[in-house]
Amino acid sequence: MQENKRKILIVGAGRAGTALMKIFGGDPSVQIAGLVDIDPKAVGFTLAKKMNIPTAERWDEFLKGGRLDEIVNATGKEEVQQALLKQKPEDVEMAHGVMAKTVWFLAKEYETVERKIREAKEDVEALEWGVRKTNEAIKLLYKEIEEKNRELQDLDRLKSEFISTVSHELRTPLAITKEGITLIQDGILGAVNEKQAKVLMTSKESIDRLSRLINGLLDISKIEAGKIEIKKSLISMTALAKQVVSFFELKAKEKGLDLRLNAPAQDILAFADHDRIVQVLTNLVGNSLKFTDQGHIEISIKEHNDEIECGVADTGRGVAKEDIPKMFVKFQQINRVHGDGERGTGLGLSISKSIIEMHQGRIWVESEAGKGTLIIFTLPKYAEEVVLKEYVYNAVEEAKKNSHKMSVMTISIDETIKEKRLVSDDKIYFMLKGIEDVLKNSFHHSGSVALKHARECVVILPNSGCQAALSAEGRLKQAVDDFLAREQLADKIKLRFRCVTYPDEAPDAQGIIALVQKARSC
Repeated sequence: MQENKRKILIVGAGRAGTALMKIFGGDPSVQIAGLVDIDPKAVGFTLAKKMNIPTAERWDEFLKGGRLDEIVNATGKEEVQQALLKQKPEDVEMAHGVMAKTVWFLAKEYETVERKIREAKEDVEALEWGVRKTNEAIKLLYKEIEEKNRELQDLDRLKSEFISTVSHELRTPLAITKEGITLIQDGILGAVNEKQAKVLMTSKESIDRLSRLINGLLDISKIEAGKIEIKKSLISMTALAKQVVSFFELKAKEKGLDLRLNAPAQDILAFADHDRIVQVLTNLVGNSLKFTDQGHIEISIKEHNDEIECGVADTGRGVAKEDIPKMFVKFQQINRVHGDGERGTGLGLSISKSIIEMHQGRIWVESEAGKGTLIIFTLPKYAEEVVLKEYVYNAVEEAKKNSHKMSVMTISIDETIKEKRLVSDDKIYFMLKGIEDVLKNSFHHSGSVALKHARECVVILPNSGCQAALSAEGRLKQAVDDFLAREQLADKIKLRFRCVTYPDEAPDAQGIIALVQKARSC
């Protein structure tokens, strides 16, 4: 392999010659026969010694040592180039003209490139060191953040527990104080003059305001702790809105405001927590009363394809566009006027938003300063199948918790009635609605539920095994028969009663629902 190498001679031991030795020194196809320079102290001689490359002050010395394939002039001097041309043997090649200058230039730049690579390497190493240190710092920072988060969570939990405990502790003395004031106002403890009555009324109003604050704080602490309970049932949105209107009617009249209800004649049913939705509407109407001095307040209820929309509109002060996002933030009081006047906690809208979102609904504000406010919230539309499943799941979970049984009864209309068209579809609908009402009035257990479905009524009987369900079936069947007789439908309608019981016939809610669905198809 040694014979196949190209044997070269480098003339010039300066920077360029040194670079060429480094370049060719790593090439397995090249053998550097020697290094020539008239200056014995040239820097390249030191490297040549390390690389075991022979050196001399005259290049023709190496012609005596045998074969030489090429001479490379690294001095960059034209006169040296010409001298080499005159003295070199015919069989020895030499870089000529531009090529020689190019090689010399590349060799000269090699050292610069090498230096820059070395500097770049040092920069990369410094950067790697910096990255390592930064990563270590980030890890420490993350650890500190995690510790701070844990501390904040602990503080937040302690705050919520403190608010809850203090609020509960305040309720009892407040209730006693309010009851005492009421006794004095009613004259039970003696006559009260006009001045005293006025002071007592102010005190009672302050207690009521404090009670509302405490209730708001309790609700917020429960919401933040995830402990607020939503108890859904089928509710009439129209009846609920009428209830809220009647509550505020007198106060609206005292302010000279027209309190309206805009709802369709046909009832709109929602599957929601009655008390919580009343709380939301009460908050919204209460806010409108605070900030409306003239005009009207209107509660509206609309039914869409997949949701129910409720709105509270007023002709009050309105809210600036930039303030609207703040309205659902805790303790924010937009449009609060300093001094005497309506006061609040700034919790009502925040609580309302949480309640609506727990119902998988939405709530938003449309307002403009000086032009009134409209707050709208939506609730998912009542779906019979979804409601039935939720009632059954809740009843089964309650039965599991208390180690009880529960039963589901279906009361369906014989399909031949529809086929023979003895009774119209409208009549069947109102008949099922009537049966549902009859069933609700015939329950002995307060937790029992009757639901009108498309083709039947479904009855949930908590804490009822097979025997209790049979007893309930006889009682309910008699109540339904009496209803049909009153409606003169006894000879036209044939009803089928079926019952399934947990855990006797199914181990879970899913099994109960499957049996109920199977009973429908039979």
